[in-house]
Amino acid sequence: MKIIFLDFDGVMDTAYYDDLLFDEGLDACDEFGPIFDPDCVRNLKEIIDNTGASIVVTSSWKEYMAYEAFLDMWMARGLPGFVTDVTPTVSRKRGDEIDAWLDECDRDCQYVIIDDLDGSNFNEHQLSRLLVVNPYNGLDDVTMERAIALLNQEG
Repeated sequence: MKIIFLDFDGVMDTAYYDDLLFDEGLDACDEFGPIFDPDCVRNLKEIIDNTGASIVVTSSWKEYMAYEAFLDMWMARGLPGFVTDVTPTVSRKRGDEIDAWLDECDRDCQYVIIDDLDGSNFNEHQLSRLLVVNPYNGLDDVTMERAIALLNQEG
């Protein structure tokens, strides 16, 4: 099973796109929250198309949105892939929440973590699977290619 542990703010919702929407006088939010950068959505689709990975939300959005709301947002926005789950809230450290999710999963998982938080928010054994993005550009082409390579690694 291939999993993308996905953050939203700084990864899918970028400062670049927020600035662009503001400059054009367009709304930066819809009923679900900030609108995702289309370039990041395209790159997420590319990862999913090339790996078959599912998404587990690690974003702080899970604190105010139920899992069903993520499914509604995915459908309403026409986002790629499928949101399988959200990480449990067990710690202030995102790495602990990812470990808790992996411990509850009954299958072996090949995973990547895509986030704008630095390595101090994750556990040592996760760092080789962590792809830290610049929050201005979010999920860029380089990160997309690295995610595909990590998810398609054997064993």
